[in-house]
Amino acid sequence: MNHDDNSIPLLTEVIPLAPAAPAALDYAAPMQPGAFHTQPAATHYQAPAAATPMMSPMAPPPAVTPAAEQYRQWEQEIRENVLQSLLERVDTVLHQHLQDQMALALDHLSDIVMQRVREGLRDALAETVERAVAEEMARFSSSKK
Repeated sequence: MNHDDNSIPLLTEVIPLAPAAPAALDYAAPMQPGAFHTQPAATHYQAPAAATPMMSPMAPPPAVTPAAEQYRQWEQEIRENVLQSLLERVDTVLHQHLQDQMALALDHLSDIVMQRVREGLRDALAETVERAVAEEMARFSSSKK
């Protein structure tokens, strides 16, 4: 940190205050939005050289020039084109995402259905074989007697 800069005051340095202007305020004068009670002294206030008038909330909007209207139209067209393009992309991405998710869900469901069908078929075949063997054993037993 450079301590050689004399333009920066130190914490212990006393900075003299600007002399106060004699204040003769007229509190009985009506207030207007954005206006001073009294006009500031010329020695204390100077308006900037290229001051632009400030818009008060009640002031009418500036007059619309043909160039400004054209600019607004271009802005609106660009906004609509970008929005339309994004919506088309969103539709495409959403459709693809939905197809992918549906494919995953259907694949999962087909695995579940196939597993259940396999288990049911195994149980049915086991029961059929059990019954067929029991019938053959019963016939074989009755033919031996």
